[in-house]
Amino acid sequence: MRSAGSGADKGPETGKVSSSSSGDGSSSFGAVGDHATFKWELKRTLTNVAWLPVSACLVIAATIGFAVFAVAQWPGGPQSQYVWAYVLGALALLIAGAAALYPAGRTAQARDAVRRAADARRRGMVRAILVGVAALCCGGGALAWVAVDLTGEVEAEMTISGPKAVDENGGTFTVEMARPASGDARNKLRLTLAITDSVPDTATCVGMIKAGITAVTPGVTPSTREVPARSTVDFDLGGHHGPLQFAVTVRPETGCSMSLARARGTLHND
Repeated sequence: MRSAGSGADKGPETGKVSSSSSGDGSSSFGAVGDHATFKWELKRTLTNVAWLPVSACLVIAATIGFAVFAVAQWPGGPQSQYVWAYVLGALALLIAGAAALYPAGRTAQARDAVRRAADARRRGMVRAILVGVAALCCGGGALAWVAVDLTGEVEAEMTISGPKAVDENGGTFTVEMARPASGDARNKLRLTLAITDSVPDTATCVGMIKAGITAVTPGVTPSTREVPARSTVDFDLGGHHGPLQFAVTVRPETGCSMSLARARGTLHND
């Protein structure tokens, strides 16, 4: 006699558990009896697939952070001296972005393990190189900016005093530079002068004017220099990092009246 239990009519497959898997990290399926299934997936551990993109994001964050700091602490001077800082900073962002977005390279399960491993190594190496180059560009851009901050050109505050204008009898203007900030001290001063006609409606005398610049502050060379009306003179400060004073003597031609319209100073080391 056959038993009437619920499992009496089941064949030998009753209770059989089957499973299938392919490769590391792939899904596995199983069947319990005829009506129950389960699925599990092996979680991927933290490897270069994860930490390389994180490193790329850190480089991006560091580059942006230093850019914010540089803008807040801008040392001034002509923009041309910041070219390398601009270029290297932009390269750091672009290359780090490429590293962060570099495809992970999911390979088909049908491919053999050797080819999957080789592909993973190749992609990891490419991404590591991108991250390394981006980090170097970020560091190079920061060093370029620091070099400008320490030794680059900075504008100096100049003031003009003396007569409003001088005629053919001549006269002297005084040009003074205030004491620079401690971080702006440099070895040389580039002084640019602009002597113009005091009466604009008359015939210009600018081309006929010669002026003498004398460094009143001791130790500054050259001590005396004769220059045209529009001129630029470099002075060696001789280690002097305090305020400076210059006397600009103008002797116009007969019938001319001149004034010292502008004096611009740039501190530099080269």
